[in-house]
Amino acid sequence: MSKEKIYPKGLMVFGPREGAPDFVKGVVVLSMRELMEWAKTQQEHYSDYKGKKQLRFQLLQGDKGLYLQLDTWKPENKKEAEIQSNTDDLPF
Repeated sequence: MSKEKIYPKGLMVFGPREGAPDFVKGVVVLSMRELMEWAKTQQEHYSDYKGKKQLRFQLLQGDKGLYLQLDTWKPENKKEAEIQSNTDDLPF
């Protein structure tokens, strides 16, 4: 995994509004054009899932609340990649 933290552009996370029920953990706002332009610059971080390209994000909690960070982790060898792809289909 790269040491550099990469934050998505066009994808913002906010905490729940005041008075929101306990099951509401926050709000995600998506700016399609900005996200798509940014995603095109991140091709080295694309992964493949069932034949489709995707970017994976980590939802983290920091001093200022929830935020998203690009998950840049890659398996180091083929065995790890096989284990990762086999667990993606698990229902839990």
